Amino acid sequence: MNLFLKLLFAFTPLKFFVQSIWRDEAFSYLLAKQNVFQILSLTAKDFNPPLYYLLLHVWMGMFGSSEIAMRTLSFFFFLATLYVVGMLLMDIFEFSISEILLYLLLFVLNPLLHYYAFEARMYSLFAFLVTLSFYFLAKKSYRKYALTVILSLYTHYFALFPLLGQIIYIMLTDRKNITQHIKMFIKIGFYFLPWVIFVILSKPPFGQSFWIPPLRIGDVLNTPGILFTGYENFLGFSYPFLSLISILILGILIFSFFRLMQKRLNLLLSCWVGIPTIAILLISLFKPVFLPRYMIFITVGLLVSLIYLIHRFPAKIRYLLLVVLMIFSLHYGVYQTIMRNKGDVKTPLLQIKNLLKKDDVVYVTHEYNFHPAEYYINDKQVYLYGKTYEEIPSFVGKVLISKEKITSSLPLYPKRAFVFKDDLSYSIQALY
Repeated sequence: MNLFLKLLFAFTPLKFFVQSIWRDEAFSYLLAKQNVFQILSLTAKDFNPPLYYLLLHVWMGMFGSSEIAMRTLSFFFFLATLYVVGMLLMDIFEFSISEILLYLLLFVLNPLLHYYAFEARMYSLFAFLVTLSFYFLAKKSYRKYALTVILSLYTHYFALFPLLGQIIYIMLTDRKNITQHIKMFIKIGFYFLPWVIFVILSKPPFGQSFWIPPLRIGDVLNTPGILFTGYENFLGFSYPFLSLISILILGILIFSFFRLMQKRLNLLLSCWVGIPTIAILLISLFKPVFLPRYMIFITVGLLVSLIYLIHRFPAKIRYLLLVVLMIFSLHYGVYQTIMRNKGDVKTPLLQIKNLLKKDDVVYVTHEYNFHPAEYYINDKQVYLYGKTYEEIPSFVGKVLISKEKITSSLPLYPKRAFVFKDDLSYSIQALY
């Protein structure tokens, strides 16, 4: 039994459920534990809107702030996304229950979706809201659609890309009621405008350097495989079958292009997947923004598109393609589980916490480890050591690092400093 549990938490996505909190997740915790006004003012100065942090604030109030408790919120939205996809396949595509359950396996096994189902960040919520907005759009439930669009805009700024696709879809499919739709989009803009004004007045660091690498030719060519798996080329490992996945997906798309499909559904899926992808790729030529986690809503749309297209194939070919896609998903999922590690900051930090005395302090030498140290140790005792405030990049959650938290001198004994180093080791130092 113990061996089974070890394998379960070492070679399945459950590994991400119990791994150490990393920088962005620690930032989520530290921001979400503030009061509502502080959450709003701080997120306006950062890179993401406030909805996820507000929800996490309430969630932590009910269930606590352990790694599992915080990550469970994302898992809840992952399950909600599966439910909405099931409703989409039933109500819009008119598939049977048995077909839907089979096709949902592609979502359950998808490595990008299940990775962020176990991370205390907004991406799972973002995927859910955009998927729900496309469902309501397809159902022509425009009031519910407008509400979900507004909520998605308050979750992630990349919600502008699916909104662009949806505007194009409505313009192409319902020109008779275009005046009513224009009024609806004006209302959506009206409800989002206060936040835009608040952000502008808060002067966030949007113009500063960011960490996303420039777009490469290989990324463009492998876009289908990247969207399918969530592969990021700077993770420190390569995946040998990425191009093969891209070729397979492109083959399905190209072959299906010549088959008779429902025009309305073709447009819906094209505006869900194609328009946002092209827009992001074009922008990335000038400003790097191409990042799978930001495009997680496209992954959902891509999977729905593949299901829609594969369903039109003869049964033998359909099931063969499904099995191949599932094998790719499983293989990359296991590969990702082995290779993608967040770093075990928890073990040394908890060791430090057990040794800390009331007047001792913790000095962190790398800004990447500052917020995780605050999460695992009393944040009042944690300082960033050997850096100037100007050297700290904004994308590490600088909005939650005050200048008083920067130090360059050791304390006088008997007060001690536990210096937490870049390699996750630590030493105990003081001036005598």
